[in-house]
Amino acid sequence: MIKKIMLTGAMGLILFASFAARAEFPCSDPVPTRSGPVQGAQDSNNPAACAWKGIPFAAPPVGELRWQPPQPVLPWSGARRADKFGDRCMQKGIMALEGVMSEAGMSEDCLYLNVWRPKKEGTFPVMVWIHGGGYYGGAASTAFYWGDRLAVAGDLVVVSTNYRLNVFGFFAHPALREEDPHRSSGSQGTLDQVAALQWVQDNIHNFGGDPNNVTIFGESAGGWSICTMVATPLAQGLFKGAILESGGCKQSQDLEKGYATARKISENLDCPAGDLECLRRLPAEKVLKKGFAGGMGNLEFMPHHDGYALFDTPLAMIRSGNYNHAAFMAGSTRDEFGKALKLRRDVKKIKPEDYERQLVERFEFSPEEAKTLVQLYPLDQFGNRPVEAYGRMFGADMALACPTYAGLLAAAERQSGTYYYRFDYLGMKYSQYTGAAHAFEIPFIFDSLDRPPTSLFYNRHNLGEAKALSRIIQGYWINFAKTGNPNGTGLPEWPEFDPERQRVQILNTDTHAEPADISPRCSFWEEHSKEIDLGF
Repeated sequence: MIKKIMLTGAMGLILFASFAARAEFPCSDPVPTRSGPVQGAQDSNNPAACAWKGIPFAAPPVGELRWQPPQPVLPWSGARRADKFGDRCMQKGIMALEGVMSEAGMSEDCLYLNVWRPKKEGTFPVMVWIHGGGYYGGAASTAFYWGDRLAVAGDLVVVSTNYRLNVFGFFAHPALREEDPHRSSGSQGTLDQVAALQWVQDNIHNFGGDPNNVTIFGESAGGWSICTMVATPLAQGLFKGAILESGGCKQSQDLEKGYATARKISENLDCPAGDLECLRRLPAEKVLKKGFAGGMGNLEFMPHHDGYALFDTPLAMIRSGNYNHAAFMAGSTRDEFGKALKLRRDVKKIKPEDYERQLVERFEFSPEEAKTLVQLYPLDQFGNRPVEAYGRMFGADMALACPTYAGLLAAAERQSGTYYYRFDYLGMKYSQYTGAAHAFEIPFIFDSLDRPPTSLFYNRHNLGEAKALSRIIQGYWINFAKTGNPNGTGLPEWPEFDPERQRVQILNTDTHAEPADISPRCSFWEEHSKEIDLGF
């Protein structure tokens, strides 16, 4: 009898161990995709996550495919290794410095995406991250975008994607319009993003993702991209929720502006204005080096209203009701680029008594406009320092906060399921110089406060408080991805955004909702936006 009991117990243990083994997803087993199987691995930084890096979602856009819409990947046989990030797309300037800290190279062959999931078995909601960089730079491989911790914390499948940038991704040319069956031109990077979302629909179920529960999220140019995805008919049905971080819904232009840029680029590259083949024959390095000047402060590359990707600005399309209705969360950081204005010594030296006068003389507002701005931005709210008030005006509200607010408000006037936030946290190192700056909320979402470049701002003295806030912010994003509502157990209540009774969720150590006071300021900037040199 005892032997029988022992045998039964042993068999039970064996069966339990077998079940436990099956309950863990085999990271290194080949996963089928429509183009061929890919072989990932346990994430090298997180034993609780599986990772697949550098999966091609479109053919390399080189040679005759330069400036073409993304084309299908040539199928492969056998398992393709997916354990290294794909190359960053061609870029230069400050965003290219990220490559110093990255294992990824840089190439015109850059249309790759990455997937993370928990090792445990299951089917999970999907979050797709679109990186920022002013449409000039950036990459999905940046360390503080790695999706392993977000996937594990939220039981999610997290995807991040590259897309073509600058002259390679937003080049409008009449010859391109003539050769394209859809008469599309100048929105190649946007079409790449749509192709990545289509890849998710076609393949993510094999990675444990639910294609019927996809949330897109992105910051800066990634935020512009989110609003573009909300507007473009090409993304209809490809996502259920959208999170716009410090972007906006106006960053697009008509084809004539794009054509004017193309003429300058052709001249810089010694190609006749109408000769597309001349431009395609040039090495990518030469196109990058000589094709255009400037950087993120000189915003000449963006999607175009070509009648295919977009019919108008994303904001205009949302306001007209011609957009993809989805649960929508949006917000910005309190200071964005505002503190950068201190780099301009001439502005930093302006005295309080000259606050209003300098709005006229230096920033070229009319006396009536200057008087309105002084009322909208009382100097006593900014430590009686004009440079701080100007920074909030130009580097925060005009540049990013109000365009983001306008997009959310337009959606909220037509649908439910909208939520508004502002990131105010100042517990990081050097906050007296940066404020709650642009992109500073990102590591709180990905739990990447200890990963570069964010790790420069946190150490053992301030990391604990930041981690506590990260659990709240990450919790909101996870809940939104799962249900379209950020609220959940243990989190401060976040009210839905009501256009009539506008409230904003302040993300800080005392996270709470308060009346949103930005509407009058944003009404002004919608009528009076202008280019201001922020000093970088």
